[in-house]
Amino acid sequence: MSWARRTTVAAALLAAVLVALAGALTGLAPSAAALLTLGIALVVVPTSTALSILVARRRDGVVVAMLLGLLSLSVALVTAKEVWLRWLAEDGSPTAWAWLVAITAENAWWVLATFGLLLLYFPDGRLPSLRWRWVPPTLVVSVAFVQAYGAFEQAPFRPPMENLARPFGSPPSWLEFGGFAFFVMLPLFVACAVSLLLRYRRSTATQRQQIKWLAVAGVGMPLYPLLCLLEILVWGHATWFSGCVGLASLVSTPVAAGIAVLRHDLYDVDKALALATTWGVLTVGLLATYAAVSSAAGLAVGDSHVGVAVGTAATALVLLPGLRVVRRAVDARTYPLRRAALAAVDRLHREVSAGRAQPEQLQEVLRSALRDPGLRVGYLVPGSATYLDSSGGEVPDDGVPVWLDGERTGVLVRGSGVASLELLREVADRCTTLVEVVRLRSEVAMALEQAQSSRARLLEIGYEERRRMERDLHDGAQQRLVSLGMRLRLAQRHLDDGTVEVDNLLDESVAELGTAVAELRQIAHGLRPSSLDDGLPAALSNLVRDLPLAVDMDVDDAPLPDTVATTAYFVASEAITNAIKHADATRIELLVVRRDGQLLVRVTDDGRGGARLGVRSGLADRVAALGGSLHVASPEGQGTEVEAALPCAS
Repeated sequence: MSWARRTTVAAALLAAVLVALAGALTGLAPSAAALLTLGIALVVVPTSTALSILVARRRDGVVVAMLLGLLSLSVALVTAKEVWLRWLAEDGSPTAWAWLVAITAENAWWVLATFGLLLLYFPDGRLPSLRWRWVPPTLVVSVAFVQAYGAFEQAPFRPPMENLARPFGSPPSWLEFGGFAFFVMLPLFVACAVSLLLRYRRSTATQRQQIKWLAVAGVGMPLYPLLCLLEILVWGHATWFSGCVGLASLVSTPVAAGIAVLRHDLYDVDKALALATTWGVLTVGLLATYAAVSSAAGLAVGDSHVGVAVGTAATALVLLPGLRVVRRAVDARTYPLRRAALAAVDRLHREVSAGRAQPEQLQEVLRSALRDPGLRVGYLVPGSATYLDSSGGEVPDDGVPVWLDGERTGVLVRGSGVASLELLREVADRCTTLVEVVRLRSEVAMALEQAQSSRARLLEIGYEERRRMERDLHDGAQQRLVSLGMRLRLAQRHLDDGTVEVDNLLDESVAELGTAVAELRQIAHGLRPSSLDDGLPAALSNLVRDLPLAVDMDVDDAPLPDTVATTAYFVASEAITNAIKHADATRIELLVVRRDGQLLVRVTDDGRGGARLGVRSGLADRVAALGGSLHVASPEGQGTEVEAALPCAS
């Protein structure tokens, strides 16, 4: 274990011991002030301690973890001292401990010292450059001198020790520097904050996100003295509000540092920073407005109650417009990506509505606004789980979804840009209409393309079927009939000379005619099965009668239009044939039922599955020609289900 980790653990243990001691002393001499001090410690110390232990587990976070542990320890020291002072005041023997009261009088500066060092070493545990190596030792020595000088100061102690006599005389000559050390210490605190700003300019994208997290927590630090000053000007004393702001900043600083090191991408830090800055500026503005208006009104009418009422009313009137103005100004400085992206989407909305742009330009618009050339916008293909971009390329589905009425219609996928997931979610909410328009336009274009392709395939199939019929007729029935005619003509010429046996000739002719008729019937059956003359149930029963495996049938016997019955027959025939030939099925189920104005034809088998509907499926084209749909579900090893939905008037 490194020295930094050992220091972190030691600081955490010592902080826990000090807080426990403060709790015990509060129990011996309970008071409102002691309970409040202990409550603050119980909020700050466990948070900082736990985060320091977690951050110390990362190799690149040991120095930050050590500083968080020391920050926790310094707060615990101040808490233990304040509670001890109140216990000592009530115990009745503070004189014996006057030396310790004097020595610890200025120990609160160590909280600011550790906070400043945290800013200086954040986020990678290294100084910004070698030129800053003198700052940490100078800061520590300055704080030590200030504390030592405070032990010899001749001014009275703070309550509750204001009546306790100072145990030491004038400071020795070597401590005369202590008065000057205070004016060295304060600029060093400012320098630590400036170092973080300078580091930000030279940092990587990840480090910038981490620094922003710490800045979110630091908004309360400059606000605290300003709020105290305003409260003193208005009410004559500081109130609980400024104290809450200071406490929130003290708690949020280690939390923000921990998030920055452990999960800097947990949330959109730009949005958090913009919101924190917006509400901070707005709070100061509202307090200033309230103070100015209430004071002016009070002086004008001579009634403080009227001034308070007028100030409250003025503050309420300023709130909403002030929020919008401040939000726009802050976003322009701290969150430019959000402002640019939302403005770009709104502008594209207007351009599309005016007919000056196409909604398919959304991807290029967002790439430019978010400074992410690899960003992709995917649109959900109707009836599938596939996302395609405006040029037809497939888009992965692991991005930020676009929702409309509770359904996913698109997806935004980040490239190499810096836009956070939180910002992409906000952009996705803003561009739902554009995504839906593009999706519907692509759906219509796809439907037209499929209709044209299907029409071309049907025409090609028709030509192929006619050529097959011509070939079958020419090679089969036509040849038989021509041959039969020639034989009859030859027999006619030889009837007088007795060389023709008429009975045999007639028998052979009848047989040839029978064969020709059978071939013609077979050709006609390919166009429309003659068994459909007795209805679809009879035709399907005739279809499965001689099959080598069982077929469970459930067929609606209501009359159907001939085109619907013919298409349903061919769907069932091809699905059953494929199940027998290719699926190694042992059982087939056939269901034909009317439902919601449609005829559903479903063929299910228990075969090996893995079947796919071909792109150039004649059966699919036949179904589509009636305005129906054909779906095939065939997971590997789990059988196949073929379902056709055919429009059918009830």
